[in-house]
Amino acid sequence: MNKEKPGILVTGASGFIGRHFVIAVSNHFRLFCIARRTQKEAGIPYNSNIFWIQADITNQENLFSAAKHIRENGGVEYVLHLAGYYDFTMDDNPAYEHTNVDGTLNILKMSQLLEVKHFIFSSSLAACTFPQKGKMLTEASQTNADFPYARSKSKGEQIIKQHAGTLPFSIIRLAAVYSDWCENPPLNMILKKWLTGNKLISRAIPGKGSSAMPYIHIKDLNKIFLRVIEISHKLPVMNTFIASSQGCVSHLELFQTATKFFYGRDIKPFLVPKPLAKAGLYVLQFLNRLIGKPSLEQPWMAEYIDKQLRVDATATYRTLGWKPCPRYDILRRMLFLTENMKNHPNNWAFRNEALLKRFAVRKSSLIYDIMMDERHTMIDKIADEITASGNLSRFPHYCRMDRNLLKWDIRLHYQMLAATVKSRDRSLVQNFAQVIATHKYMEGFLAAEVKDFLMTIGKAIKKTLITKPQLQEHRNRQTGRIDDLIILTIQFAVDEVEDTFEILKNSPPEQFNKNQPVESIDRSEPVRRMIRHIEDICGDSMMITTAK
Repeated sequence: MNKEKPGILVTGASGFIGRHFVIAVSNHFRLFCIARRTQKEAGIPYNSNIFWIQADITNQENLFSAAKHIRENGGVEYVLHLAGYYDFTMDDNPAYEHTNVDGTLNILKMSQLLEVKHFIFSSSLAACTFPQKGKMLTEASQTNADFPYARSKSKGEQIIKQHAGTLPFSIIRLAAVYSDWCENPPLNMILKKWLTGNKLISRAIPGKGSSAMPYIHIKDLNKIFLRVIEISHKLPVMNTFIASSQGCVSHLELFQTATKFFYGRDIKPFLVPKPLAKAGLYVLQFLNRLIGKPSLEQPWMAEYIDKQLRVDATATYRTLGWKPCPRYDILRRMLFLTENMKNHPNNWAFRNEALLKRFAVRKSSLIYDIMMDERHTMIDKIADEITASGNLSRFPHYCRMDRNLLKWDIRLHYQMLAATVKSRDRSLVQNFAQVIATHKYMEGFLAAEVKDFLMTIGKAIKKTLITKPQLQEHRNRQTGRIDDLIILTIQFAVDEVEDTFEILKNSPPEQFNKNQPVESIDRSEPVRRMIRHIEDICGDSMMITTAK
């Protein structure tokens, strides 16, 4: 990573907006990406400028550990806070408060520790009530819409404003964001209905067709983020901007444009009176529940029929010297959306359906957290077991090691296993086992001792995990999960150690044949590179320290 590049902390990096931003700017910035999913799951290619930190922004302790890791790797100048929770049920889910409010406060505190130059908070125009007829939303509009998501975003903005003076801030209220592949659930919903649904239903538009939203293309959104960063030193300490095109775009305009591009001819819509459309939403909800099929279409949506969220972003354009590019206007871009939907249906489905999946707290994350909470105690116990009287024949080399170096060696293996649990990616075990096996072979270890060492660590971790009350629910199932995440991963490493020893025995390294001294494992450069990779996954430099 080039530490001369400016650094940005990006939260919600695995989401739609975060993923596009990270990919777009990864060659120009050092990016410390916080997300609940792995980089692989997010579909973000490897780049040496990306530090990926799997963390939950509601966990303050994990964030403070990540802050230490970020400082040790050059720090950051900017924060782009994109993480947030949203669903389409209108239920008052606790995640709104935990993620959108408490999580924002946690990231704010983390930013203060990092002494960043500018904090960008992504809010939403949806947090504002629909303006009266003839009126428009501006940067000065209040976030007073009364539903769970809107209230949580309003609270987030209030938290930012209460801390004005501690850091320079920019609040950016986003219009409906989309790409050439859509990646916007409500927009995808209506396009699927109009372009691939039942011939009669596909022509139906609720009300007068004047329901309208403002939109912004993801490429334009990336540009406004970069523009704020570019001129942040010139901006006031507290700003509110609107990331949107001017005005709004109605369902009727979208329908006429989309169907013409898709079918190559004009299609006449069928306008459904509001009362009938509302009744239809209730019927649709009932039928979907009957067959167990989730749907974005909810009865509450009827309240917004023929309402328009009209925007005037003139002040933002003037202050930033930025405005949306005309070629990224949604009506003009509909040609690309319909082309992708028609000719690349599998890719379209993957990109849009993936957005609807909710990644709840997984048991692997819970197991990882327990491992981190218990790591010091467990490492001591493992060291005691390895060096217990009577084990000299099993672990001759490990028993003769300095106690601190032995604990460091155990910690290295322990952290590798924890990183694998967190990332749910066993591919890193292969490289790890090869590096460790090569070094142990050079030191005169036998494969059996190294394999026994690995299995002892795995069994000790399992023994502790199965006693934890957090994992007592469905105990048999949890034991199977622990076996999968811990024991099978250890077995994977054991097999790799065995293969590596066999290869080295048939073709020993050159320095081994020359009887050259082997450097200590804690000073080995391949091991150090491996440690840095594991630290990047976990975002906690305290988990592995160099032996003294």
